[in-house]
Amino acid sequence: MGEHISFEQFINVFKILSKSTDDYLFILDLIEDHYNITDRAAEIFLFDTSDFYNASNIIKNCVYPSDRDMFNKNLELIKNGMITKHDLEYRWLNKNNHPIWISSRGQIIFNDNGKAKYLVGRISELGRKNKIDNITGLYREVRLRQDILNMDRQFSGNGFLLLIGIDNFKDINERYNREIGNETLNGLAKCIIKVTKGKARIYRMSGDEIMIFCKNLSFINDNPAAAMYTEIKAMVDEHIGERYYKLFYTISGGFVYFTEDETIDLNFIEKAEFALRLAKLNGKNMCICYDENEYNEYVYKLEIQEALRKSVENNFEGFTLYYQPIVNMKKACIYGAEALLRWKSKEFGMISPKVFIPLLEESGLIIPVGRWIIEEAMCKCMEWQKKCPYFRVNINISFVQIKKSNVISDIDLFIEKYGIKSDNILFEITESGELDSGCTTQNILESFHSRSLNLAIDDFGTGYSNLRYIKEMMFNLIKIDKAFIKGIKKSHYDYVVVKQFTELAHSLNLMVCYEGVETEEDFKCVKELKPDYIQGFYFSKPVPAKEFEEKYLGKEKIF
Repeated sequence: MGEHISFEQFINVFKILSKSTDDYLFILDLIEDHYNITDRAAEIFLFDTSDFYNASNIIKNCVYPSDRDMFNKNLELIKNGMITKHDLEYRWLNKNNHPIWISSRGQIIFNDNGKAKYLVGRISELGRKNKIDNITGLYREVRLRQDILNMDRQFSGNGFLLLIGIDNFKDINERYNREIGNETLNGLAKCIIKVTKGKARIYRMSGDEIMIFCKNLSFINDNPAAAMYTEIKAMVDEHIGERYYKLFYTISGGFVYFTEDETIDLNFIEKAEFALRLAKLNGKNMCICYDENEYNEYVYKLEIQEALRKSVENNFEGFTLYYQPIVNMKKACIYGAEALLRWKSKEFGMISPKVFIPLLEESGLIIPVGRWIIEEAMCKCMEWQKKCPYFRVNINISFVQIKKSNVISDIDLFIEKYGIKSDNILFEITESGELDSGCTTQNILESFHSRSLNLAIDDFGTGYSNLRYIKEMMFNLIKIDKAFIKGIKKSHYDYVVVKQFTELAHSLNLMVCYEGVETEEDFKCVKELKPDYIQGFYFSKPVPAKEFEEKYLGKEKIF
């Protein structure tokens, strides 16, 4: 059969077919040692031309050195008629001598004498098929998933998944360039290969992450995953030192074990990813084992965050504002209230603000919710001012709103809409490491000042930069955190701290409010320190607007 089809006829057919595929089509005349491949391949790989004789040697020189024995043995078996088809995954070198993983598949065509005449087939770059990563030469995640599913079908045994990530990899790419980032990733892959010594499968995941899949362990009591991470870390440090610390980086790891008593499935990938995420959140340059309870809590928070998003989409369904009285100590009466956000989910019921507010901030949902809070509180303030003209409402603003939204524009809009005077509203900003005195934050706070809007530092005393806030930012009031008030009767330290904070604030013409006054003993003690305002359960818990209006609005002296 092969004698009746010429080499040139194959080439003519290939030229037509090559326009309809990304693969490289080839024909090898096994007797004449003549080779032809799609022209594009000669532009990429170590071939001077797409058509050449002495094919065995030329192709061998294009094959990655470690794969040449495998290639030669396969070619000999074909020529000797021992096998009737060709199917290999190995590496070819490109023009830069960089290995590219390929899948080479073909059929043997025999001549009339039964001797192998032609090998005809196609070559695919596995990287393009998302099976092999061309940077590291490792299998990609799709192969990991296949291997786990195959293991699930075949057998179960002791083992682990260990996910390694480069800390601050984005900074490496931005500070240097993507090529240096690729070299760093490739260096990590080589370190992992050296440590694992062929005893585990290794996969390039997304970004800077590499997964190690180790199975068939005889025992796991000695924590081999952690031990492997330690070895890899030492190898990476050595690799960095050999390059004279021109580029220094650290790695984090997360791992999950599976045993012969359980079936490994694709969820184990997520578990390893979660453990790595915790390692990076806890300071990086460390390795953490997957914990089921922590993971369930994480999933629960994700579910809450999704429920919050749905509430925002459904016109802020489930959100409401409660109001807690604020007492003017000089006049011994309630002069205003703090508006406090509450949320009731259809799925989860009432959720504590300590749980859902951080999730709003992390997701950015605090921006639309914060805008809703400002409008709702101003609307209620305007309504209550008809009964009590001096009444003031305190509105909380998140640092996320300040840094990532045009909160001043929102405030201007609602002030004009509801005709609120600036004296009747005060904005509380929680003291946080996230709220710095950078130009953007400073400009926004100066915008409050230029509009004569009152500002308060909430939870004062819990952050790291109290005096800097007072010195550089324009506030009218500080609210002493309830953590100091709670123990003020029993703790001389807390008493002295609150007393000195109060005196310092008054010396700078700042007003002071104590939060968390819960008992009569607390009240009698803090009264001696002469705060301007007091807030706490001693007077009232936060209550719905209707209840606040009925019980407290316009109430005369209360002590």
